[in-house]
Parts: sequence; C-alpha cells; structure tokens
Amino acid sequence: MSELITSQRLILRPLLKTDVDSIFVLRSSPIVNKYIARDLEIDKNDAMAFIEKILGVENKGNEYWVIQLKGNQTCIGTICLWNFSEDRKMAEVGYDLLPEFHKKGIMHEALQSILSYGFHNLKLDVIEAYTHKGNTASINLLNKNDFVFQPGMKDEGFPDNIIFKLIKKPLI
Repeated sequence: MSELITSQRLILRPLLKTDVDSIFVLRSSPIVNKYIARDLEIDKNDAMAFIEKILGVENKGNEYWVIQLKGNQTCIGTICLWNFSEDRKMAEVGYDLLPEFHKKGIMHEALQSILSYGFHNLKLDVIEAYTHKGNTASINLLNKNDFVFQPGMKDEGFPDNIIFKLIKKPLI
C-alpha cells in the first residue's frame, strides 16, 4: 500500500474503496480523459472495478495516491508510479486532476512529491512519463520538472503518445 505523503498544500494518500464517487467523476469526465486512451466510465460499478483492480493482487508493487487539499477530504485527482521494471529501478508516472483545479500548480506540487518519493524512498533510477502529443499542459508540467523528451521511443499501440524520461541526479 502506498505511503501517506504531504506537501505544502496537499495530502497524497492511498486509494480506498470509499473513493468510488471521486474516481467515477475523474474517469467519466470528458475533459480529464481528453488525452487518455480509455473509455469513459459509465457508472460507479466501473469505478469500483477500477479501484478493486488497483488494490488487487495483480497490482501489488504499484503505487497509487489520491490527491486532496489539506483540510479537505475530497479527492481532486490521482497520481501513481506503476509499470515498474523487473529490477524496480524504473517506473512510469501517471496522473489526472479535476478541471477546476487545473492551472493552480497542484499537479506540479504532487509530481514533485512523487518524484522525490520515487527516487529517495523507492531508489528508482529512472521515471518515465507517457503523454499525448497534444496535451500541452502535461508536456509543460514534465518540462518544468526536468523530464527530457525521448523522440526515439514509441508507445506501442498509442501512436499519439510521446515519452519523457527523468534520470535520477547523482548526489554531489
């Protein structure tokens, strides 16, 4: 289970079954899912199936957090480290955020917390991010956090995705 992480404005906490309403809102929003290659969820049963999958045995080892503002129990987004390499030195980051919280620096703050956790606590060497080539907000977020575009890498089956990579900086 993912550890509780706090930052200046945020609490990143493990996903719970009681998050079903919030997860449904995120996964059924056309705005949130505009650049994600997945079907919109049509009812809360879909959201619960997703939560159970995340919490299930087949996903042990992945890290998944609900993003909430301090002082508020409401889920406003999610962020995860998943798709770990066999040696657990590389993982992929994924994230989503409700539209009303866009352009407030929230995902930047959440991502910085997860990058720190991934590199320091999990001892990752590389964190990758896959995003749609038209998702300028995500591309800007990755660039702001020193991810480097990988023009030679392709996301098999998702030709509109581009890949970014962040390599752990050595301690000086």
